[in-house]
Order: sequence, then C-alpha cells, then structure tokens
Amino acid sequence: MPIYEYRCPDCHARFQKLVSGFRDPEGLNCPRCNSTAVERAVSRVSVVKSEEAHLDGLANPSMFAGLDENDPRSIARWAKKLGKELGDEAGEDWDEMVDQMLEEEMSGGTDDDGESQGSNPTKSNNLGWV
Repeated sequence: MPIYEYRCPDCHARFQKLVSGFRDPEGLNCPRCNSTAVERAVSRVSVVKSEEAHLDGLANPSMFAGLDENDPRSIARWAKKLGKELGDEAGEDWDEMVDQMLEEEMSGGTDDDGESQGSNPTKSNNLGWV
C-alpha cells in the first residue's frame, strides 16, 4: 500500500494518505479546509548511500569550505554540518553538544580542576574535542 502526498490548491496544505491500491481514494478531501479539489503532489525521495559513498562524501573538500580553524563559531558550523552527514551515527544530541562546547569555548570555560579546556593534552584547541 503506497503513501501518496497531496496538495490542496485552495488552502495550499500538503498532506499524506495511505491508500490501498494505486488509485486515489474515493471522497478524498483536504484535512484543513475540507476541499475536494486536492491534487497528487510529487514527494521527496530519500536515497540510501553505501558506506563507501558516505565516507567519500565526508572526505569531499567542499566539507571544509569556509572553515576557519581559528574561529570557534566556524568550527561549530562545520561540526553541525558533519553531524548531519553522519546522521544517526552522530547521536540525537550532537547539535546540543556542539552548542554547549561552543558556549564553553566562547566564555573561556574551565574544567573541574580550574584549568582552561585548551590546556588539556587529550583535547584539541578549538572546541575541546579529541
């Protein structure tokens, strides 16, 4: 059973409908304005990449376009872009972690020993990542 996407020309709402078979269901109407003048819309397509294609994308030089290694905000933007490329592998809280580390870097945050995060030898200088 396919899921079709529809568009209402009256109120411009978009909605999806699970249908049996490959024809539009009888009595189809817009859930927002109840119009019956709905049209089938073209849905977005999701493409699953192989691991090799995924890694090639991460190694693409365009991933580093506009990156300024001396600017924590630039590093954070790059890290969020990387997180999107990694998808589920990065974890649900990736962007929040990046924001927190940027905030700490911008405020000159310290660790539990009162030392600057940049002085920890296991962490890199900009955002404190290994």
